[in-house]
Amino acid sequence: MRNATGRQLPALANLLALEATVRLASVTEAAHELCLTQSAITKQLNELEDFVGVALLSRRKGAVVATPAGTQYLMRVRKAIAEIEDATLEVLNGQGKGGRLNLSVPISLGNIWLLPRLLQFAKQHPDIQINLSTKVGPVDLRLSGLDAAIMYCTGPPEGHFGLKVMPLELFPVCAPELVHPGESLEGTLARLPLLHQAAALEAWPSFYKAAGLDPPRVLKGPRYALLTMGLQSALSGLGVALMPDYVASDALQSGRLVRLSEVTYIAQKAYYFVCPQESIEAPVIAPFVEWLQRQSP
Repeated sequence: MRNATGRQLPALANLLALEATVRLASVTEAAHELCLTQSAITKQLNELEDFVGVALLSRRKGAVVATPAGTQYLMRVRKAIAEIEDATLEVLNGQGKGGRLNLSVPISLGNIWLLPRLLQFAKQHPDIQINLSTKVGPVDLRLSGLDAAIMYCTGPPEGHFGLKVMPLELFPVCAPELVHPGESLEGTLARLPLLHQAAALEAWPSFYKAAGLDPPRVLKGPRYALLTMGLQSALSGLGVALMPDYVASDALQSGRLVRLSEVTYIAQKAYYFVCPQESIEAPVIAPFVEWLQRQSP
């Protein structure tokens, strides 16, 4: 069955009636919420079931519940309703001049570095809404539904634009109570557990080489998925962590951590803003890239 437009689309009012009826388990309550009569809701539900040719609702012990087919249908309908609502709010709030940027960012970089700066961007571009999410590992923008991502990588994949936001520059830190006055760096590293970053397991061997030291044959110590986990472990006195300044600066300034060496290891990978090449001039991406360029150290 097709509607007047020739498309397989039921009336939105009928979908709203279905969603409210199932959520409230009552035609009467759905009618009250939607400011309609009970008979009007019943008519909309009947029209919808006639349209799809499947029973979507059944009554059980006085309550209206979705059938298995209705449950599956409603799962996707709710997503569609939410998308329509979001798109409408976007136009209402921005008068159609701005838009919404769906951006993935590493957890630690997002929480510590990006979020405190976003108020500035919001003031400069009040018509652009930034929606942040996090994903572990590489982000496939073609499949994820995201507009862009800040990724820890060697550079943008083929067909993508990339802007280096910042390098990952690491140096050793630990709690001050773990330090023995007069002890060499090599002695301190040999004595204390080394805290490893799962995304940069090459960091400790590379730091040893940068410091002119011979790395141990086996580098033991716990691994952490997030920089913030490594930070908290170092603050707790669990060992020595390699940290970037943007993560460790507050703890260093307050004296909760001490830096063990002026040597810095610069990782081969860096934080890059990545988006599809064809999107670089998009109204929500171009201003964000320009703003990011001013934030980068």
